[in-house]
Order: sequence, then C-alpha cells, then structure tokens
Amino acid sequence: MKIFSLIPLRKGSTRLKNKNFLKINDKPLYKYVTEQSLKSKFIDKTYISTDSDKIKIKHKKLKIISRSRSVSTNKASTEMVIDEFLRKYDCDIVVTIQATNPFLKSNQLDLALKKFIKNDSFDCLISVVKNHHFMWKKINKDFIKPINYDYYNRPRTQDSELNEYIENGAFYIFRKKGFLKNKNRLHGKISLFEMPKESIYEIDDKEDFQIIEKLLKR
Repeated sequence: MKIFSLIPLRKGSTRLKNKNFLKINDKPLYKYVTEQSLKSKFIDKTYISTDSDKIKIKHKKLKIISRSRSVSTNKASTEMVIDEFLRKYDCDIVVTIQATNPFLKSNQLDLALKKFIKNDSFDCLISVVKNHHFMWKKINKDFIKPINYDYYNRPRTQDSELNEYIENGAFYIFRKKGFLKNKNRLHGKISLFEMPKESIYEIDDKEDFQIIEKLLKR
C-alpha cells in the first residue's frame, strides 16, 4: 500500500497576501505541516504542489512539483489540484494537508491513517474539532434562529450532547480511486479524526494569522 501526502501551496492569496509563506517564530507557515508530514510513519512521500520558487526545504521523502497555470489562479479549487496530481502520480491513499493549519502533528496523522487503513468501510476521513457551542442562523436582516438546540429546554453546556463537529481544514484522507470516480475529496462514507480545540483556527485572513501567531508563541 502506497500513501502520499499532498500539500497545495499557491503563492498568491486573496484575503491575506502570500499567507503560506508568512513567518511565525521565524519559520514560514508551510514548513509547519511539511515537517510533520515528513515525520509520519505511514506517509511514504510528501508532495508540495506549487507555483512558487520560494520553497526552502529539502528531504529525501519530499518532492516539489510545479502546478499548471490552470490550477494556479485564485479561482482554482483544491479538487483541481488533487486531480492534476493524481493523474501524474500513482498511489493508493492520499492525505491532502493544508498549510493554513500549523497545529497539525505527525502522531495525529499516523493515528488518523491507522484508523482509516483498519476500516475498509471508510471512503474518507477528515480532521475536526468538537463543537460545544449553541449555534444560531441569521434568517433576515434583523433576526436569528437556533439551529442545534431548543432555547425553551436550554441545557447546561457541560450537560449538552450536541454530537457536532467543525471541519478544521487540517487534513483529508481518501483513496485515489474514490477521488477519481467522484471528483471530490469528500464522498461516500466519511469518518472523522478529532483534534485539539486550538486547531479550530486556520489562517484565512489577517485576524486569523494574529490569533495563531499568539498561540504558537506561547
């Protein structure tokens, strides 16, 4: 069984310029997840798909590949990057890792992969954080309504059993054949791997970056 990780790493970004290359603790953001992927006991090789020439990391289990112009625009989806990758490289299982969540650890990748490999009924597995909050949805300009609890029977938060999880964007595990059939990293029966509460933060804008910077500098 061959397992590859894929780290999409575009040099541009819409809301926070060059976010994948911003430094925290004197380390570019992309290095956090790349180093953890390389430490994994299950991942045979790590691939960085990029349109940048600023990647400064070398390792025998790392290959930096150039993505085509068509999947380098700010409108290109991650699915397009994965599809391009899988048409060139042969493997059984893919772990797509996003550089925007630097809380990822190699032991978490290994535990998640071990769970996925042991269960043939899983088509995909995603990283999540458990939701302990009462959620509301805006229904028009001025009003909202609850979407996961009844405020007439409001439980104490420590007693509530919401059984809900938030996708934290750290990683997605799936099989090559499943992706090529469905053209989506998520399909079929989807399982989960729960990560610590702090990993709910992923960098999408300047505020996210400032929060994560403070957490990583603790």
